[in-house]
Amino acid sequence: MHIRKHRLAGFFVRLFVACAFTAQAPLSSAELYFNPRFLADDPQAVADLSRFENGQELPPGTYRVDIYLNNGYMATRDVTFNTGDSEQGIVPCLTRAQLASMGLNTASVSGMNLLADDACVPLTSMIHDATAQLDVGQQRLNLTIPQAFMSNRARGYIPPE
Repeated sequence: MHIRKHRLAGFFVRLFVACAFTAQAPLSSAELYFNPRFLADDPQAVADLSRFENGQELPPGTYRVDIYLNNGYMATRDVTFNTGDSEQGIVPCLTRAQLASMGLNTASVSGMNLLADDACVPLTSMIHDATAQLDVGQQRLNLTIPQAFMSNRARGYIPPE
């Protein structure tokens, strides 16, 4: 009987400690900060790491990516990515000609013809419900464009280029 009381007491102590730690966990959450001084002796020589705090994984630049349009593979190309708003991170810079070669009916998008030929098309703001997501791990650019803005092409169509 005496041993049983000690086991129950030990159980309740463990239970109390576990509850105390889990109750304090939400109170101790804070933003993570990495001190860039750990990378070099001179703090001025360290690159700006602020973009990585927001979850942006890549700096703006040109990257070779597999382009998928509406879950169908289109091509592997070098795509330039520019900075977007803070929520988007980096956004792809695709021209009218590139989008037309992927099957976008550029005449059906209002304001598309006003852009210069080599200008970056703001895809998500010009086409309602269009998305552009970069999967960094697979180097894959997933574009989603509503069918109403796509050209009619036969299944299995291969672009002439």
